[in-house]
Amino acid sequence: MTLFEGGRRRTIGVLCAGFLVMELFAYAVAGILVGGGNEADREAVVAQLRPLGLQGVLSAPGAQPKKLEEPRGMGSEKAGVAVLALSEVDAVKTSSGTRRAPEGSRLLAFRLGDWVCEVEPCEGWRSVAPRVDVDGSYEDLPAGTDTFVVVLPPGTQDVRLDMDADGFDQSLSLLDDSAGEGNIALLAQKDQTERVPLNRTFRVIERTSVPLQNASGQVSDTFTRDVTVEFQQRRFFLDGLAPSSPRRVFLIVNAYYSYAGQTQKYVPVDEVTFVDKKGRSYPGRDLDPDASVALVGFEIPADVRAGVFRMGGSRTKVSTNGQSYTSTLGDAEIPITLR
Repeated sequence: MTLFEGGRRRTIGVLCAGFLVMELFAYAVAGILVGGGNEADREAVVAQLRPLGLQGVLSAPGAQPKKLEEPRGMGSEKAGVAVLALSEVDAVKTSSGTRRAPEGSRLLAFRLGDWVCEVEPCEGWRSVAPRVDVDGSYEDLPAGTDTFVVVLPPGTQDVRLDMDADGFDQSLSLLDDSAGEGNIALLAQKDQTERVPLNRTFRVIERTSVPLQNASGQVSDTFTRDVTVEFQQRRFFLDGLAPSSPRRVFLIVNAYYSYAGQTQKYVPVDEVTFVDKKGRSYPGRDLDPDASVALVGFEIPADVRAGVFRMGGSRTKVSTNGQSYTSTLGDAEIPITLR
């Protein structure tokens, strides 16, 4: 009886010790998944794990990549995607257990989220179908999670998050901070397309080469315009139009005027220019698809941050009775600071 009990006690002791080792190992594995433990312990635990195969992108909802201080994103017309967290990890939990990287390979974990778009409310980031490009080999993202791990084979040079939406192929490097050449610069940052109130009113004098009839029926060659400049806004996708390059934007300036006793009119685009701080001049464009409405705009580089909205100069016009004449408009400027 004593021997039996002693044997039983020894058996239980062995089992308890075994469970304790397994439990400690489980805690160690959990620690490496979230970045805990010292380096020597981590390496010892990782070495005991079975390696993954050379598969590409894995679903990894339990991974905890390092949160980025400033998320990096790619925006488009209806949706955008951002990299919110990114870092290498030692192991990843899979359906067949926790696994380490294949020999010589690395594991890169990242978490994605929504980003800006131009047509709000923006759709979710899944709608732009992002993929991961590892040295030119594309991998789709598994469904059901926002956190992933990608296996980087030995010698990997380039790893990018790629999306092809609304006619623009954009990408973000997951190894450094570089953006693809086709990335839309305006939508790489938040709050860049909001309207900025200007609310400026002023008067300019217009002189004509021939006398014309004004609203009161009198004939004159001098007219006073009351001009209002309401707001400015930067846009990329606009009523089916887009700038000539992802590195450029449309600058919209909502401006209109009226003569005494007459209804308001939109400022003709050939009477205005935008001049940046370096003195580069950009001609006005009508960006409204409706031929009866003039939406004054300019196509400018996305990195331009300030300039002036300028009115003035001479141009040939035709009166309501078909008479050709020259209109000379007094100069006026409004400073514009962009976000």
